[in-house]
Amino acid sequence: MNVLIRVDASIEIGTGHVIRCLTLADKLRRHGAEVRFICREHVGHLCELIEIKGYPILRLPYVLETRELAADTSHSQWLKVSQQQDAVQTKLLLKKEIVDLLVIDHYAINEVWESILRESAKKIMVIDDLADRKHDCDFLLDQNDYEGYQFRYKFLIPAPCKTFLGPNFVLLRSEFYPMKRRIRRGPVKRLLLFFGGSDQTNETKKALHAFLALNRTDIQIDVVVGQTNLHKKELAHFCKRYDFLTFHYQVNYLAELMYKADLSIGAGGTTTWERCMMGLPSIVWSLAENQVKICEHAERKKIVAYLGKKEEVGVTLVSKQLGSLMNNETARTEMSIRAYLLMKNNRLSQQMLVQKIMRVDE
Repeated sequence: MNVLIRVDASIEIGTGHVIRCLTLADKLRRHGAEVRFICREHVGHLCELIEIKGYPILRLPYVLETRELAADTSHSQWLKVSQQQDAVQTKLLLKKEIVDLLVIDHYAINEVWESILRESAKKIMVIDDLADRKHDCDFLLDQNDYEGYQFRYKFLIPAPCKTFLGPNFVLLRSEFYPMKRRIRRGPVKRLLLFFGGSDQTNETKKALHAFLALNRTDIQIDVVVGQTNLHKKELAHFCKRYDFLTFHYQVNYLAELMYKADLSIGAGGTTTWERCMMGLPSIVWSLAENQVKICEHAERKKIVAYLGKKEEVGVTLVSKQLGSLMNNETARTEMSIRAYLLMKNNRLSQQMLVQKIMRVDE
């Protein structure tokens, strides 16, 4: 089976789309698929990381100047070129090759791009969570837990399209499955801070200052940053000043750190579901608009403590919420149980997803 994945990372886009596509690629490769990526060389791209993971890349060229693009989608500027130009460049790189499965994970791409590539792929799969544009696809994956998530794409995809909706289809890396899952009980002895791969506004530092204000030097803190974090040197230097802070850079053992942690502070993106998988109670705030509804819904279901958008969240608020939750074991345990139960069918659902999308001749 020949699979091509169209996805980008950049300082603006972040790293989450590429990371979840790498997770899907790993699952498909374990079932015998040959997987390649096609990415544009934006500032902050992750092409080297993808190659280190063993996947060939077809590279779309870096675009120096950004002209005003037609607002085909709410994120059109993420492509840096028009959808038509991106699609034509992709077809040129394929050299008339027809792939078995074309996977697209990009907020700037809709049915316009997909219809141009339709003749180049037996099947098209879209990974999305915005539900704000139409798609020409055979499979759709939206792994988030929104209010009424079962109906959001009803008028946005072709009728025969197979859908995989909800947190049981979250693409979790293989490191999460061998790990034991546990319900948190007892005092907080270890805390995890992680705000995704980029953390442009240095929310990690905000969270650190909030913790230090509590003067709880008896608690160990794991501080995790990604490859494209612009503040990683500053944060590494900061962590060296305190014995109870441990700095981790671009780790492949995040599941282990989540297992060891009693409480977490982080962003409301994909990591939300990873924390849920590990039954880890969390304080979160949203770093991007697409995270707001996810966080608000998770707050209503009481699986996270949501503080608001990053612009609304200050050190004092974080410190107050953190102190309150650390002193309330009952609330942390109930949050842990709800998160744990939310992801209880993930393993089986993942297997079903992979089996279905690999039957491209049906």
